[in-house]
Amino acid sequence: MPATVYIEFDIDAPVRATPSRLHAAWGRILDLPEGLAPARAARFPNLAHRPSHAVGASKPYCLGDILQSERVFGVELRLLSDRLLDTLDAWLAWSGVLPIGDATATTLAIATGAQVLEQASWEEIAAATTATAWNLRIITPMAFRSHGAEVRHVTPATLATSLHARWRDHSPGTVPWLPERAHLESVLAIEDRTRSISVTLTPHSEPGGPHHKRRINARIGELRMSGRAGARSTRVFSQLMALARFTGVGSYTGFGMGVIDVDPDAP
Repeated sequence: MPATVYIEFDIDAPVRATPSRLHAAWGRILDLPEGLAPARAARFPNLAHRPSHAVGASKPYCLGDILQSERVFGVELRLLSDRLLDTLDAWLAWSGVLPIGDATATTLAIATGAQVLEQASWEEIAAATTATAWNLRIITPMAFRSHGAEVRHVTPATLATSLHARWRDHSPGTVPWLPERAHLESVLAIEDRTRSISVTLTPHSEPGGPHHKRRINARIGELRMSGRAGARSTRVFSQLMALARFTGVGSYTGFGMGVIDVDPDAP
């Protein structure tokens, strides 16, 4: 069951971590321990639901909004599996200490409270078919790739295909039918108020190996999407936008990218 949780921390120094490093910090809590093969973990109920630690892989969690003052640091964590809520609860009860670092220093953030802000079953998300327009705010840079090449612009089809793949991966029994790309593009309109930025990806190095960096083009800003009322493609896109409240979109979400806020039927 997808959920959004807000966790508040006490900090003794400002948190300067990038979304990529903050996403990686949560990976140490929610992923399988490094070196543990998913095939072996699948035999153990307390581990089977946890994702691989591979840094570039799509994860069943992502960041949401981040709040910070001198002494308090707050993070929204969006989850696609209620089993990860159990993992999070166990971590909060056992320790609740999140080391968050940048290239020069590490801050030890101590959890002081957690609250489930929103939770919805996959069936409830599938029932969200009535919206016909959406404002999207990109919280962390969003990028798409197709057949190994960068996709320079955001389109209804790229958004829909990415979200549909995540739905299929995590709840195949409830995933809606996905229209043809050409039909999505003909029924759905987009007002693109985004701009291109360059983002540096720094994967974790392999033991004894080099530390590779890679620059990619991504989009930041806002979008408005709208569709024809009553069209099947609009109903499906409404379902997918309901899912977007709980997951990242596009490529490189394993680096903390592609987090969006969605306001349905916004004027």
